[in-house]
Amino acid sequence: MATVKSAGKVVLCDASPLIFLAKLNRLDLIERSTEARVIVLRCVVREVLSARAAPVETERLRAWLATVEVVDYEGSLFESQALSLSDRTSLAWAFEHTADWFLVDERLLRRFAKERGIRVIGFCGLMLRAAEQGILTKSEVLTLLDTSIREHGFRISVQLYQHIRERVVGLN
Repeated sequence: MATVKSAGKVVLCDASPLIFLAKLNRLDLIERSTEARVIVLRCVVREVLSARAAPVETERLRAWLATVEVVDYEGSLFESQALSLSDRTSLAWAFEHTADWFLVDERLLRRFAKERGIRVIGFCGLMLRAAEQGILTKSEVLTLLDTSIREHGFRISVQLYQHIRERVVGLN
């Protein structure tokens, strides 16, 4: 079991953003744009490396997971029929360890995290943050977003898509 160090910022990762970043071969953006130590719970590792994952995705995730902290943890803030055990466990870890960021896309899990004072960022927010920091160009952000939607089944509302495009175009 990995031990979490107490110094520095920490970002806890949920499955969905990891899956889409692996599809795009951009898992590096997590650490680069948050400037935080990356933590992935073992329950999330099992989820992202399931039999449903494509071989290239699995290979990218395995290589990346070898470079971050994978933590065994069992805990739950409450019983919920609406959240999976993995989601409840991640939420409990983020709360208990005061994660600086919780990288998560699932709307309900984001809401529960925010209600507990946990700072959330999702796949789209990570892309915007990378653009704001000059890690990605405007063109790269738009290409990655469009590719994730068109080729990998990433779903966002038309309004959010337009908002992201406007923010990216408006960057200096």
